[in-house]
Amino acid sequence: MVRRQGAANGDITATDAHIGAQYQWNQIVLGGEATWTATGIKKTIVSPYFPDSDTETGKISNYVTAVGRIGYAFDRVLIYATAGYAGGKVKFTARDNDALVTYEKNDWQSGYALGAGIDYAITDNLSLGVDYTHIDLGSKTSSGNNAFDDGTIGVNPETYRTDAKVDAVMARVTYKFGTGQ
Repeated sequence: MVRRQGAANGDITATDAHIGAQYQWNQIVLGGEATWTATGIKKTIVSPYFPDSDTETGKISNYVTAVGRIGYAFDRVLIYATAGYAGGKVKFTARDNDALVTYEKNDWQSGYALGAGIDYAITDNLSLGVDYTHIDLGSKTSSGNNAFDDGTIGVNPETYRTDAKVDAVMARVTYKFGTGQ
Protein backbone atom coordinates (compact mmCIF):
# COMPACT_ATOMS: atom_id res chain seq x y z
CA MET A 1 0.00 0.00 0.00
CA VAL A 2 1.07 3.58 -0.53
CA ARG A 3 0.81 6.43 1.92
CA ARG A 4 1.55 10.08 1.27
CA GLN A 5 2.51 12.65 3.87
CA GLY A 6 2.51 16.40 3.42
CA ALA A 7 3.39 19.33 5.59
CA ALA A 8 1.32 22.49 5.85
CA ASN A 9 3.92 24.50 3.93
CA GLY A 10 4.17 21.85 1.20
CA ASP A 11 7.92 21.28 1.35
CA ILE A 12 7.99 17.92 3.07
CA THR A 13 6.36 15.00 1.32
CA ALA A 14 6.86 11.29 1.58
CA THR A 15 5.55 8.28 -0.24
CA ASP A 16 5.87 4.80 1.15
CA ALA A 17 4.85 1.23 0.77
CA HIS A 18 4.05 -1.18 3.59
CA ILE A 19 3.58 -4.90 3.89
CA GLY A 20 2.72 -6.93 6.92
CA ALA A 21 0.78 -9.73 8.53
CA GLN A 22 -1.45 -9.73 11.56
CA TYR A 23 -3.48 -12.30 13.43
CA GLN A 24 -6.51 -11.76 15.64
CA TRP A 25 -7.54 -13.70 18.77
CA ASN A 26 -10.87 -12.36 20.05
CA GLN A 27 -10.18 -8.61 20.28
CA ILE A 28 -6.36 -8.84 20.51
CA VAL A 29 -4.39 -8.33 17.28
CA LEU A 30 -0.68 -9.18 16.94
CA GLY A 31 1.45 -8.75 13.86
CA GLY A 32 4.38 -7.17 12.13
CA GLU A 33 4.95 -4.65 9.36
CA ALA A 34 7.81 -3.47 7.17
CA THR A 35 7.83 -0.09 5.40
CA TRP A 36 10.03 1.75 2.93
CA THR A 37 9.62 5.52 2.66
CA ALA A 38 11.06 7.90 0.06
CA THR A 39 11.18 11.40 1.47
CA GLY A 40 12.31 14.92 0.74
CA ILE A 41 13.06 15.84 4.36
CA LYS A 42 15.79 18.48 4.30
CA LYS A 43 16.93 21.13 6.75
CA THR A 44 19.57 23.83 6.25
CA ILE A 45 20.93 25.92 9.10
CA VAL A 46 23.39 28.79 9.26
CA SER A 47 26.50 27.98 11.27
CA PRO A 48 26.49 29.61 14.72
CA TYR A 49 30.28 30.04 14.44
CA PHE A 50 30.48 31.71 11.02
CA PRO A 51 26.94 32.90 10.18
CA ASP A 52 28.07 35.10 7.27
CA SER A 53 29.53 32.26 5.21
CA ASP A 54 28.82 28.75 6.53
CA THR A 55 25.76 26.56 6.09
CA GLU A 56 25.02 22.99 7.15
CA THR A 57 22.37 20.85 5.45
CA GLY A 58 20.94 17.53 6.54
CA LYS A 59 18.72 15.39 4.32
CA ILE A 60 16.96 12.06 4.82
CA SER A 61 16.36 10.60 1.36
CA ASN A 62 14.68 7.37 2.49
CA TYR A 63 14.12 5.18 5.50
CA VAL A 64 12.85 1.71 6.38
CA THR A 65 11.09 0.30 9.42
CA ALA A 66 10.45 -3.24 10.64
CA VAL A 67 8.08 -3.16 13.59
CA GLY A 68 5.95 -5.43 15.71
CA ARG A 69 2.32 -4.47 16.21
CA ILE A 70 -0.15 -5.04 19.03
CA GLY A 71 -3.73 -3.84 18.86
CA TYR A 72 -7.26 -4.03 20.12
CA ALA A 73 -10.12 -4.54 17.64
CA PHE A 74 -13.80 -3.80 18.17
CA ASP A 75 -16.51 -3.80 15.54
CA ARG A 76 -14.65 -2.52 12.42
CA VAL A 77 -12.04 -0.44 14.29
CA LEU A 78 -8.45 -1.39 15.20
CA ILE A 79 -6.36 0.71 17.60
CA TYR A 80 -2.70 -0.33 17.66
CA ALA A 81 0.84 0.46 18.81
CA THR A 82 4.10 -0.39 17.02
CA ALA A 83 7.78 -0.62 17.98
CA GLY A 84 10.93 -1.85 16.25
CA TYR A 85 13.87 -1.08 13.98
CA ALA A 86 14.35 2.01 11.78
CA GLY A 87 17.20 2.77 9.39
CA GLY A 88 17.74 5.50 6.85
CA LYS A 89 20.04 7.21 4.36
CA VAL A 90 21.24 10.49 5.89
CA LYS A 91 23.25 13.03 3.90
CA PHE A 92 25.14 15.84 5.62
CA THR A 93 26.76 18.77 3.80
CA ALA A 94 28.76 21.62 5.35
CA ARG A 95 29.64 24.54 3.04
CA ASP A 96 32.06 27.43 3.64
CA ASN A 97 31.26 30.02 0.95
CA ASP A 98 34.27 32.21 1.85
CA ALA A 99 36.87 29.44 1.49
CA LEU A 100 34.90 27.73 -1.35
CA VAL A 101 35.11 24.38 0.40
CA THR A 102 32.55 21.62 1.08
CA TYR A 103 32.43 18.62 3.40
CA GLU A 104 29.91 15.94 2.47
CA LYS A 105 28.97 12.58 3.96
CA ASN A 106 26.20 10.18 2.93
CA ASP A 107 25.70 7.36 5.46
CA TRP A 108 23.18 4.78 6.62
CA GLN A 109 22.04 5.38 10.20
CA SER A 110 20.14 2.91 12.37
CA GLY A 111 17.78 3.42 15.29
CA TYR A 112 14.23 2.73 16.35
CA ALA A 113 10.60 3.42 15.45
CA LEU A 114 7.66 3.86 17.85
CA GLY A 115 4.13 4.52 16.71
CA ALA A 116 0.40 4.26 17.13
CA GLY A 117 -2.57 4.32 14.82
CA ILE A 118 -6.17 3.58 14.11
CA ASP A 119 -7.69 1.68 11.17
CA TYR A 120 -11.30 1.45 10.09
CA ALA A 121 -12.37 -1.50 7.92
CA ILE A 122 -14.59 -0.23 5.10
CA THR A 123 -14.95 -3.80 3.82
CA ASP A 124 -13.46 -7.12 4.94
CA ASN A 125 -10.45 -6.44 2.69
CA LEU A 126 -10.11 -2.64 2.59
CA SER A 127 -9.32 -0.32 5.48
CA LEU A 128 -8.46 3.36 5.95
CA GLY A 129 -6.36 4.64 8.79
CA VAL A 130 -4.13 7.24 10.34
CA ASP A 131 -0.69 6.35 11.65
CA TYR A 132 1.82 8.33 13.74
CA THR A 133 5.43 7.11 13.88
CA HIS A 134 8.43 8.61 15.67
CA ILE A 135 11.62 7.53 13.90
CA ASP A 136 14.97 8.09 15.59
CA LEU A 137 17.86 7.21 13.30
CA GLY A 138 20.37 7.81 16.07
CA SER A 139 23.55 9.84 16.05
CA LYS A 140 26.57 9.29 13.86
CA THR A 141 29.96 10.99 13.99
CA SER A 142 31.97 11.09 10.79
CA SER A 143 35.33 12.57 9.80
CA GLY A 144 36.82 13.41 6.45
CA ASN A 145 38.67 15.99 4.44
CA ASN A 146 37.01 18.98 2.80
CA ALA A 147 36.91 19.30 -0.97
CA PHE A 148 37.70 22.68 -2.53
CA ASP A 149 35.74 23.89 -5.54
CA ASP A 150 38.85 23.56 -7.73
CA GLY A 151 38.91 19.80 -6.98
CA THR A 152 41.76 19.73 -4.45
CA ILE A 153 41.30 18.00 -1.12
CA GLY A 154 41.99 19.77 2.18
CA VAL A 155 44.58 18.34 4.58
CA ASN A 156 42.78 19.06 7.84
CA PRO A 157 40.01 16.53 8.50
CA GLU A 158 36.67 17.79 9.79
CA THR A 159 34.46 15.93 12.27
CA TYR A 160 30.68 16.28 12.33
CA ARG A 161 27.87 14.60 14.20
CA THR A 162 24.40 14.06 12.71
CA ASP A 163 21.24 13.37 14.69
CA ALA A 164 18.34 12.32 12.46
CA LYS A 165 14.73 12.14 13.65
CA VAL A 166 11.36 12.07 11.88
CA ASP A 167 7.84 12.47 13.25
CA ALA A 168 5.47 11.25 10.56
CA VAL A 169 1.68 11.32 10.44
CA MET A 170 0.43 9.28 7.53
CA ALA A 171 -2.94 8.50 6.03
CA ARG A 172 -3.15 4.80 5.18
CA VAL A 173 -5.07 2.72 2.67
CA THR A 174 -4.60 -1.01 3.25
CA TYR A 175 -5.80 -3.92 1.15
CA LYS A 176 -5.89 -7.29 2.91
CA PHE A 177 -5.22 -10.36 0.79
CA GLY A 178 -7.65 -12.90 2.23
CA THR A 179 -9.88 -12.47 5.22
CA GLY A 180 -8.01 -14.88 7.50
CA GLN A 181 -11.11 -16.82 8.57
